[in-house]
Parts: sequence; structure tokens; C-alpha cells
Amino acid sequence: MLTEINIDGMIGPTHHFGGLGIGNLASLTHRNQVSNPRQAALEGLAKAKLISDMGIPQYLWLPPTRPNRQLLTSLGFRGVLSEQILEAFQTSPEVLSAAFSSAFMWAANSVTVTPAVDAQDNRYHFTPANLISSLHRASEASERRNQIQNMFADRDHHVIHAPLPSIHPLRDEGAANHIRLSDPSGEIGFNVFVFGEDSHLSEHSRSAESRLSDLSKPIFMARHTRAASEAIARRHGLNPETTFFLQQHPKAISEGVFHNDVISTSHEGLLIHHEDAFLDADEELNRLEAAFLKRVGKPLLRIQISKRELPLLDTVQSYLFNSQIVSPKSQSGELAVSGARMVIVCPGQCQAIDSANRVLQELLASTENPIDEVRYVSLGQSMAGGGGPACLRLRVPADERTMRRQPGRAIWLGRQGACAVSRCLILIGLRELGRRRHEQPVCSCRVRRTIAPIRRRSRVRSLRW
Repeated sequence: MLTEINIDGMIGPTHHFGGLGIGNLASLTHRNQVSNPRQAALEGLAKAKLISDMGIPQYLWLPPTRPNRQLLTSLGFRGVLSEQILEAFQTSPEVLSAAFSSAFMWAANSVTVTPAVDAQDNRYHFTPANLISSLHRASEASERRNQIQNMFADRDHHVIHAPLPSIHPLRDEGAANHIRLSDPSGEIGFNVFVFGEDSHLSEHSRSAESRLSDLSKPIFMARHTRAASEAIARRHGLNPETTFFLQQHPKAISEGVFHNDVISTSHEGLLIHHEDAFLDADEELNRLEAAFLKRVGKPLLRIQISKRELPLLDTVQSYLFNSQIVSPKSQSGELAVSGARMVIVCPGQCQAIDSANRVLQELLASTENPIDEVRYVSLGQSMAGGGGPACLRLRVPADERTMRRQPGRAIWLGRQGACAVSRCLILIGLRELGRRRHEQPVCSCRVRRTIAPIRRRSRVRSLRW
């Protein structure tokens, strides 16, 4: 029996709206607006605590150091940090925004995970995403690799790979473009990789049908390639019979669906996706359903939401598919007292957008799926940057050996832990961060003061308050 653990990226004190997200309409829309880092962190913490309160093991990764001085130095900015910040602000504000980026909070992009039961060598495999599509995120790859190595330190059982080579045909965006379906125990797994573009390194050529007929519409660059997904499948030793590759629909990418987790969501044997999520996917989806039925002994529950029910515009604005679906547990590991088989945790925008609200109510009313309850969370700051509940978390299906050797160098979020972190954020968190704030060297000092008390509390191998 595998236990799903959730790891959220704590939203850092340099959270701001730089508008650097390629194809991310929320990011582009809110560019240069004033942010509230403290509110952002408290919203993320409240969401993580909700998951923890439902009996799901919940961890937090602390923010890495910002501003990213290594990035500034590598791009030719000289002098002490305050001089580098000032020069970047005056000559290249986009680079300065990238150096201050808090996009690491979206942990779903951090890594692709394969549990031991899926791998040929019966070991866990982690490949940190290279994130080379974006200037402000590419530097996260080495930071995430260090965090993963510290957290999953059983070298005989956990293999931490290097990110894929940082070349354009191997663009990798991590778990945001990966779906793992399973039986209720998690022991029988199926890995679905979703890519935006076939690259020339792949064995498969891109078909002419994948091009949009309406060439007048802006087509954002696809952030993830098939070649990257195939490389990860090979290095993780996945079984080809239970590994599948689906292409994002170019129309969806053009409408702002920059990751698959903006247009599909899943949990165990449930897959919910939009009608326009995938391109020419019938054959591969049929193969997935046949493999699931053969190995699990019951059908995959696949629910397709039509564009009539939920137009693409409402899909992107509501982030319905970026909701988290969890199976609440009690301390004993059984179903929680509420009796809900599955709970879907949605951004508050799903209540405000009529079409999204109707879809949710229909899901709840249906007797054909196990979702019994919906919870809404307020994530206004993260959503304004293009990240919903599922963006903020990484799922790891943990076996008994992994759970017994409790993951280290991360905050295990219990009730007291949430309160302690919250107190630090309330006392010293930044309330506003706008573009002009970057000009002030004092900002970097305040950033470090905000993180320092929390970081000191997490020096031990693992921390459970």
C-alpha cells in the first residue's frame, strides 16, 4: 500500500508579478501589479494545512535564496549585491524580476517522480525538471535537486537524477505534465506523459494536423517536448505497456493552457479532462483504458468535460482542472470521519464562474464517480500568477520504506507546525512588493530576515511540530 505525500513550495517573500510566464495568461495580465507576499504565503499555508487536516502527509519546502545572485553575476552584472540589483533594475528589469522570482512555490513543476513499484529496478526515480522554457525558472533545477536529495536520502532506494540536458528539444516542465493513475492501493501504476511538441530528437514526427488552422491567433511556445518525456521514461525504467504519451491540443496552448494540469486532473483510478485537452488521443486513450482494465480488473473512470459545459476561456480563468483530488484519511489510515471517498479542493474562482460551478455540482451529484465533497480555498495571489491548488504541490506515492525513513530537510506540516510558520510570516512578512521595491537594496535584507527564523527551525533532518 502506497501513501500519497504532498510537498508544497512555501511562497517566498519576493513573490511578485513579473509577467514572465510563457503562455500563462494570468501571469501576463497581472504583470507589474503590486503583490502581497505575506498574504500569498498565508494563503498557501492555509491550503497545505487543509490537506494535512484531511490526514494526508503534508510537507513544505522552504524558499531558496533570493535574489539569485548567481544568475545576476552570470549575466554580467558586477559589484556587490546592491550594485548588481541597481544596475539590473536600470538596464534589464526582466532579468531582475527573474532573479527575484518566487515561482519555485509551484512545486508541481519541480520534478517527475516514479515510485519503486513502477520501475524495473524497484527503486524510486526522481528527475528534476530543467524548466529551460523560462529565464526565471531554469535556475530552479539545481536548487530542487538539492532539496530532493536532502529529503529522500536513502541512496539505495531513491535515485536522484540530474535534470535533462538544457537544450531546446528537451524542454521539461516536471509533474505538471505527468499523470500517474493507479488502483486504490497505488501498487499498480500507469504513467501518462503529456507533451506540447514533438521535437526532432523524438522518434515521432509532428503531424501537420497538430498545427492550428487559425494562424491569426497567437500560438505560445509549447513548454514540454515528447523527447523529454521519452527520455525520462527510459531513465526511470518504466514498462512500455503501462506508459503512455499524449499531446496537448495546440488550441488549448494558444488559449493559455501552458501545462496539462490546467486542463486535466486525476487521482488513483479517476481521470477528468477537458474535451480539448489532447490532440488525436483516441488510440492512446483506448490503449490506456484496456491496460487499466486488464491489470486492475475494473475500468478506468474517465470523465470528459465538453467545451459546451466548460468553454476553454472559463477553464483557464477558473482553474477547475488545477484542483487537488485527495482521499481523506484518519490517523489510522482509514477513511476520515466525514466518510468522503474523495474530496476535490478547488480555487475559489470555481464558485464565481457559473460554468465551472455547474460542472462541480454535476460531479458531486453523480453516483458514477467517488468525489463526495468539494472544498474551496482562497489563493488569490498564486492564481494571479497562474497557479492553483495543484500547481503548489508535488505528489509522491511513498512506500513503507520511504515512510519509515521519514523524509528529511523539509517541514512536516502538523497543526503546531502550521501555527509556528504562520506566526513567522505574520510578524515579518512583506506586505507589498512592486517593481520599484527592487531598486532598494534593503529589500534583499528583509527577504533574508523573513526566511531565517523558519530556516533555523528546519536544520534538523526532519521536523514535525
